[in-house]
Amino acid sequence: MIKHVVIRILALIILLFIAIPIAMAQLDPRRRCGTGDIGVILFFMGIFYLIWTIYLLAESFFLYRKHEIAKFKFNVIAALILPIFILVSIVFDLMD
Repeated sequence: MIKHVVIRILALIILLFIAIPIAMAQLDPRRRCGTGDIGVILFFMGIFYLIWTIYLLAESFFLYRKHEIAKFKFNVIAALILPIFILVSIVFDLMD
């Protein structure tokens, strides 16, 4: 189980670090804007996070069919924890 968790987290970290050079390649080197640069980087990091989430949810389906419930639960929680935090922060921001 520990190996499963470590591999999935390392995959996410590697994907996010791959997103940065791809995003930087999309920018014009003669024009730099801090807000625009970070927007592009966050956009590509979001795309790679979405790919990772879809992979985890697809894998969790097969893990559930193989009756590996602990790995299934980790995949579902790992895939949905960041979107849940974002939704909660939006709700609390709207309440203020």
